[in-house]
Amino acid sequence: MHRVAMGRRIASAVATASLVGALGVAGAAPALAAAPAPLSFTIDYTKNTSIPQSPSLGGGFAGNGPVLDASGRVIGRTFDTCGIDGVEGPTKMDADCGAYIIFNDGDELNLSTQAVIDANPMDYPYRFKAVVEGGTGVYNGAQGEATVTAERPGVYKVDVKFS
Repeated sequence: MHRVAMGRRIASAVATASLVGALGVAGAAPALAAAPAPLSFTIDYTKNTSIPQSPSLGGGFAGNGPVLDASGRVIGRTFDTCGIDGVEGPTKMDADCGAYIIFNDGDELNLSTQAVIDANPMDYPYRFKAVVEGGTGVYNGAQGEATVTAERPGVYKVDVKFS
């Protein structure tokens, strides 16, 4: 009887060790791809955009326009939608925005922000942060933060740092 009980304990220990080993392998985190290199570009919504003249609380707007590199060359297009969820004053509104940048090579970068948008040209430049929400191609699964500088109404310089 002692020998049978010991055999069961050994078999149980081997089964437990196998299960723990299998769970350890299955639970292991996949190797992460290297983060993309930092990226800078300018979005120009003054070309081909549709922003209402008098945005109102609960309303929204959408825009699109070219994405430019530092030399002014078009490297893609952007599309955004914003919902106005607060009014800060006669020229400032809180907007919840998502922007989708589609580069000429087909890769897409998705950004999201909750920011104060200012329509008064005298208050420029101003900055706000955006969140990197992944994308496609080299930006698939990317995370990070973008610093957005509103240079003038409808023109934004975007500096992205991936983590």
